[in-house]
Parts: sequence; C-alpha cells; structure tokens
Amino acid sequence: MANPNNEVCPDFASDAYGEIRDDIIRASGQTEAQVVNRMVVSWTQKREQEEHDAAEAAQARALQEEEIREWQEADTEKERLETEKKKPKMNGFNATLTVGDFITPRPAQYAISKINNFEYTELWYFSPEGCKDAQRSSQSTAEDSYGLTQVDNAVLALRPLSAFKASKHAIPDHKLSFLTFLQAKNTFLTHISKAKWPQNNIDALSLFFWHLENHPIRNNSDIGDLVVLHYASRVRQDWHDRLKHDEAFNIGILNENLICSINDELWDKVRSAKMPQVGSGKFND
Repeated sequence: MANPNNEVCPDFASDAYGEIRDDIIRASGQTEAQVVNRMVVSWTQKREQEEHDAAEAAQARALQEEEIREWQEADTEKERLETEKKKPKMNGFNATLTVGDFITPRPAQYAISKINNFEYTELWYFSPEGCKDAQRSSQSTAEDSYGLTQVDNAVLALRPLSAFKASKHAIPDHKLSFLTFLQAKNTFLTHISKAKWPQNNIDALSLFFWHLENHPIRNNSDIGDLVVLHYASRVRQDWHDRLKHDEAFNIGILNENLICSINDELWDKVRSAKMPQVGSGKFND
C-alpha cells in the first residue's frame, strides 16, 4: 500500500476531471464550484482514513514484532537457564580455613553410591582395610570407564563403573573383628552425615552402635563380641529393608530378647563344633 502521506490532492477543477464534474452536476444539480469542493472533501476524507488505517496497521505490526521479540528473548533465556542447570557446579571455599588435622578415610565409590542412595552397605567398606582396597582398585580401574544408571526413576545418567561394582574382598559385618567393626562404624557415621542422611536416622544409628559397644554381654560371655556383631549385622540390614517400605523401627533401641536368642544360637554352634574358633571374628554363618 502506498504511503498516504506522500499523496497530493488532485486538481479537480482541471480539464482532466471535466467529464466527472459534468456527470455530478447533472446528477446533483450543484454548481461546478460546489462539485469541485465536494470532490476535494471526499478525497481528503479518504486520505485521512487511509492514514488512520496505515497508522493502526503499523501499530499492530509493531506490537506483533514486540511480542515475537519478547517470546524469542524468553525462549533464549529459558535455553540459557537449562544449559546452566546442566553445567557442573564448583563450590567456593573458605579463604581462612585450613585442612583439618585428620582426613576421613575414603571408602570405595560403590559404598559412597550406596549411602548416597540411603541403601544398606557392609561396614567393611568403611574399615581401614576396605578403604585401602578402594585405593588399590581406583589405581587399577580406568578413570574413563562409565555406565548408565537411572536417576529419580526417570533420567538416565552416566556414572563410573566403580560405583556399580562390589569388592570381591568385602565381608559381612558379623565376620569382622570387633576392633575393625568399631573403626568402620566411626567412618560410616561420618560419611552418612556427609551424605545428608536425616539427622534422626544418624542419631538412631549412633545410639545403636554405642549401645552395642557398651553392652554388658561383651564382658559376661566368651562369645559376647560375636553375639554383638551378629546382632548388628542382622538388625541393621533388616532396618534398611523396612525403611524401603516405610515400616522401620527405632534401631537405637536394642531388643534384649533378640540378643539372648542370638547368644543361644551361637552357643549351640559352639557346642556342636560348627565354629572352629571363638573370639577372632572369623566365623561361619
């Protein structure tokens, strides 16, 4: 459409419009001057309407272009934020803080993955021997070896293969020596705290281990340590199983009846010579 602002009113009094004027004079009975004025007024009104229509169309185009621009900017910002979310984040540090006097032993990635998922894992992984085994394994495993795992029941993510592989040297809790059990549980409690386990669960486990370490059966029975180890092994695994179904008990409260039952069971094995050595922490199930 031509720009109405560039148009000039025609000379309706010129010979070029003579026939049109004569037709209008005959039809309307007006004078020639009235007809010329009528033609000028009609043209002017039409021009003003075209100018108005052109302005509205320009405004509509400007609004549409602005909406498109805002939508594109919003879409670009959304993509930027999504990209930022996917980027690995590096936390800052305290410029006045030095490394501590003691560094907690680091267990295998397999065990770390287990506790990060709030799952049961043997205490051996957190023992001095388990941490040494993790160090040896990490030196022999290619750092670029990865596998797929499911996150939040929906998203597939890459994880180091070491996070899926249990150690062939791992042993159940009841086969640990009591000293190793105590060392491992301390490291275990430190790591579940780092993994942001619920504080109530951490407190209950801390109480669980404290009660077992200080239970009188350790001083009153030749197999007291073994009884405690078997109780710890069975109860902690059962507690984790029940947690998955939201049926967990308070693990910090010991069941003396169960301790007595385990004591009787183990003494029966001793009497039937099924345990070749009592007190070393290395027994058959």
